[in-house]
Amino acid sequence: MKPTARTVFIGGLQWLDYVHAGPRKSMSLVAEQKRRYLDPGRYAWSAYGPLLSAFRRSLNSVDRHGELDRVVARAEEKNDWRAEAYRDAVAGFSKAVPKRATGVQVGEATWAEGNLRIVFRHLLGVRLHDKNDTRWLVLPYCKGTALNQGSADIVLQMMETFTGLALPGATPVVLDSRHGKLYRLRANTNRENIDACVRGLAVAYERQWSLAA
Repeated sequence: MKPTARTVFIGGLQWLDYVHAGPRKSMSLVAEQKRRYLDPGRYAWSAYGPLLSAFRRSLNSVDRHGELDRVVARAEEKNDWRAEAYRDAVAGFSKAVPKRATGVQVGEATWAEGNLRIVFRHLLGVRLHDKNDTRWLVLPYCKGTALNQGSADIVLQMMETFTGLALPGATPVVLDSRHGKLYRLRANTNRENIDACVRGLAVAYERQWSLAA
């Protein structure tokens, strides 16, 4: 009997790293993600975890800037690379998210294809309080390498499939926080083409995972 393939779980931000890496770097990235996934001593920690939590808290804080300044100050106390990264991300977040915006509670969401499960754990629900009562479902990206529309579109297409459940009526948004830039799917985007690309990438990821040492 042919053995059943193991279900692979990765985070939405790790998936965005994979999409943005391009074909030449993707295999080494998958191998590293697999190594961490299978490491029995791994623990739930992220270099950007405190920053992502501060983004969420700040949206409903009476002192948004204070909340964000505190997470930067704690990073500065550690005297490592995170201090500059956090400062840049906080500046970009403050620039991109309107001052009047507040947070709306959302949970995690999972996108599935074959044996791959991509879990979006760091989504932000944002209400702009404008005349249209606009709401965003935001995935914040904090890495130093700038995103582009092509990479963002892959993730935005996936987010469209669960936004109606996570935050009804919201627009999916990817926020490149280090560069203060918001990405949305354009009105004339060919969603069928992007969907085919997304599913092809999912198959490729599964295959690379199985080949990785």
